[in-house]
Amino acid sequence: MIVGKTISSLLYAWRLQEKCILLDPFLFHPLSEEFETIDFSDFNVENAKQLSENLLFIMSFTNLLQHGGNIANFRDGAIITKGNRRIQIDSDIEFFDGKNLGFNEVFDHFHWRSGQSHQTTLVKTDDNFCKTLVFYESTRNGVNTATKDFTTVSNLTDNELLDADYGQGMVRIKTARILKSEGFKGEFAWQRGDKRYYKSIKFDFAGRDVLPRVEQKMTFKEVWNMKQKEGTPWKMWKRLISREKTWLG
Repeated sequence: MIVGKTISSLLYAWRLQEKCILLDPFLFHPLSEEFETIDFSDFNVENAKQLSENLLFIMSFTNLLQHGGNIANFRDGAIITKGNRRIQIDSDIEFFDGKNLGFNEVFDHFHWRSGQSHQTTLVKTDDNFCKTLVFYESTRNGVNTATKDFTTVSNLTDNELLDADYGQGMVRIKTARILKSEGFKGEFAWQRGDKRYYKSIKFDFAGRDVLPRVEQKMTFKEVWNMKQKEGTPWKMWKRLISREKTWLG
């Protein structure tokens, strides 16, 4: 029985065709740097979010994921359910995830309000604070599909996470500077001779997600590159997708 709390532990169990327990909280964010350079087309999905959703589904469907969504705690080789029921695990236990490493991936989300359209999807810096800007098509209701909202990603220690100097206000200020240095422009304001002037870009803070990093038996990329064991659950799923065009080929 594999015990973990990350998508890496889920994929590890699927690769080995072993039963697993997923502990709360599930440590996952689709914009995590661990998914950079991954070609998700191998699994017939487009991104980490789809991979996560499909792994949770197929592993529950094939009974590899045990007591999904109903685990309050795990101690002394036993599951404590949310209904306070104790279920002893008789098989050998392999812990995939360990203690917190003391640093976090932090995702500050922003809604684009005004500025010139662009085709940029990624901006990288040399600093752990505001390390990456990720742009994506806005999913807000009533917003033009050409509008790109964005997320500023940082790597922060536990202490930095509690420091106001690394709060959303400072993220906003530094992000604005990065956008200016990268040549992003606001709406056209006026022209004097050959010189054109532009307004400042406007964007609103939309929320912050924090992903604590934990010790893992293997990185996501290492698990991704493992050879797939073709066990009974895998064969069952292959039979299903031979009739229904879906993922995990």
